Amino acid sequence: MPPFDSLSVLLAHADETTKLAVQHTLEGLGCSVLAACDTASELIQKARELQPELIISGVELPDRDGVSALVELSETHEIPAIIVTHKRSLDIVQRALEDHVMAYMMEPLNHDEMEPTIYLVMRRFEEFNHLQEEVRDLKLALSERKVIERAKGVLMAKHTESEDQAYRRLRRMATDSRIKMLDAARQVLAPHETASV
Repeated sequence: MPPFDSLSVLLAHADETTKLAVQHTLEGLGCSVLAACDTASELIQKARELQPELIISGVELPDRDGVSALVELSETHEIPAIIVTHKRSLDIVQRALEDHVMAYMMEPLNHDEMEPTIYLVMRRFEEFNHLQEEVRDLKLALSERKVIERAKGVLMAKHTESEDQAYRRLRRMATDSRIKMLDAARQVLAPHETASV
């Protein structure tokens, strides 16, 4: 398992003893505990201010539950989180896992499980970000493809040619002008888009 020497963690828990024990474990793993919060509002404020790489929060915080704070935070900040809970809060944790929390640990905490849990969460978060990036790339490719298809349609109508011929014409325009095919497609569409405005 890799060391967590540079991992910055924000901690929140209502129970001082648990909070200190978790902080001690994290520091023993080489993590940097940026702050140890007592309330959900402090957790949100510190997370926005300090930009931690990981949040570990209890469920039952004095002002509101930690899960709702993490869900609110996830609307503006993508930070992986581990929730710490008693069994009686398991239904809240199941809801959290459906939303934005990536793992949970049951109290009383087994500190030997902290390292593999952190590793798992950071790995899941990395995979999640990779998948989001792939989705963005696919959406971009699809929108670019639509522009090229529309340009081919314009060329097919203008020159009475097949789809393959229009594609080759568009590719030749891009090569001759030393521009991307998408830019050539936009040039083909530009007169038609201004005419329709």
